[in-house]
Amino acid sequence: MLAALLLATQAVAPARIAQQAVAHGPAPHRGCDLIGRRGFLAAAATLPLAAGPALADTADSASVQELSAAELDGLDALSQRPLAGFVLPSGVRVIDLVVGSGPQPAKGSTVYCGFTVWSGGFRSGQAADLSFLDQRPYDWVLGTPTDRMPPGADLGAQGMREGGWRRLIIPAALAYGEKGLRKTGRRPAGLDGATEAYRSDRAGYAVKPNSDVYFDLRMLDGGSGRCDRLLRPPGMKLEDARKLRSPTCVTARRTTL
Repeated sequence: MLAALLLATQAVAPARIAQQAVAHGPAPHRGCDLIGRRGFLAAAATLPLAAGPALADTADSASVQELSAAELDGLDALSQRPLAGFVLPSGVRVIDLVVGSGPQPAKGSTVYCGFTVWSGGFRSGQAADLSFLDQRPYDWVLGTPTDRMPPGADLGAQGMREGGWRRLIIPAALAYGEKGLRKTGRRPAGLDGATEAYRSDRAGYAVKPNSDVYFDLRMLDGGSGRCDRLLRPPGMKLEDARKLRSPTCVTARRTTL
């Protein structure tokens, strides 16, 4: 299930499984033998996970698409251990599953990420928000939170590289706070089956007020321009560019109104 969702939502640049929590994390391990990702995942499943260390060390290059369903499930299990990853001063826990090999965007750069949000834990119950339903990755200016990319998610995305896969556990105050997040409705955005999200104050809560949230982020464009060229082509009005669809940033199509 996880493999199918990942393959459907992104085509990432070559990446390596997270060897260390980059940008904000501790210093790399020393004296650690590099082994194949399959061997590591098999062995790591039986070992306790200390705070800070990598989820996996690998001697070969890998992308999310190259990982098998078993490997994806293995990383998923490791990421859900209580001390996985590291904690930023803000209180956001950062868990790198795959470290991208692409550009690392600076604050102020436009980035494109596929994301999923849960309120009860990673892959726990129905997603509270999901960019895949938009049929395009979500874009925002790094360092400037939005309604769909709250402050904790924006902070946690900083330091990622294009092609990276990162998970975040975000305290309520840096997520949706006292307002919570209402359930999303979908309405037609064109005649080709595309839809857009909308929320109503009358809807129930997808994330209850004062609740921590769990973010899954996959950075498709951190500066290479692969998504920007397709989804914000030069000379096109922003309102028209928003009608372009491309979940993987390989080819784009325009919704028919």
